[in-house]
This record gives sequence, structure tokens and C-alpha cells, in this order.
Amino acid sequence: MPTATLRQINKVLGRNFVTKYGTRQGIVVLGRVAPFGIGAVIGGGANAALASLAVRAGRRAFRPAPEQWPASWDEPLD
Repeated sequence: MPTATLRQINKVLGRNFVTKYGTRQGIVVLGRVAPFGIGAVIGGGANAALASLAVRAGRRAFRPAPEQWPASWDEPLD
């Protein structure tokens, strides 16, 4: 069979294959990957909330930082 004929057949059949099976497989892959994305969003939100709580607790536990740090640690803080 000539190469030009094979290329033409592959062009037509390739489009049909991608259209028919590609969309179906794409939906299946999306269904498998979606839980990972949802988990990442939930995990990121939980991390942000925990970090916010840690910063808030640190600010309550320790006094605010001084406006200017002393030149040496022998000098008293204001």
C-alpha cells in the first residue's frame, strides 16, 4: 500500500479515534485526578489557618519587637 494512502487513512481514523475515545478517557482521568486537587485545596486552607493561629498565639505570648534593636546585647531594651 502506498505511503500517501496510509497517511490519508491515518488522518481520518486518527480524528475519529481521538473524538470517540479521547473525550471518554479524558473524563475518566479527570475523575481520578480531581480528588487530589480537592485535597490540595483543603490542605492548603488548613495550613494557612494553622499558620495564622500560630502567628496570633506568638504575638499574644511575646511582647512586640522594639522599634530599633540595640547595637549590642549589653544595652537594655526599651
